[in-house]
Amino acid sequence: MKRMLIVDDEQDLLDLLTEHFEGRYEVDTATSGAAAIERFVRRRPDVVFLDVNIPGTSGVEVLKLLKQTDPGIPVIMVTANTEILVAEQCLKQGALSYVPKPFNLVYMDHMAAVAVEQRRDSRPR
Repeated sequence: MKRMLIVDDEQDLLDLLTEHFEGRYEVDTATSGAAAIERFVRRRPDVVFLDVNIPGTSGVEVLKLLKQTDPGIPVIMVTANTEILVAEQCLKQGALSYVPKPFNLVYMDHMAAVAVEQRRDSRPR
């Protein structure tokens, strides 16, 4: 089963997404940048949903660290920020895409599937 890491400081959102994806993915969650990095290193997920605004290390900084650790990891940024510059910065740092809040769960499913497929295709055969 594919592994997913969801990083957000809103516990209700983590609960919603965990319930939504469980059964199709092994879901791990984190509420801070430090916890996200620790769980990433320990579990090596196949896809990461990462909130831009999390306590401690910003989501953009966490993105940079994840990409340094594993450049092939698909990271999808999740943000309530509608400024195009934030999205542009995330994409420049290697994010696969970004999803604005509030989001549609069907779209989240689609993004997860695209990310896992990209991850599969980028691994050496």
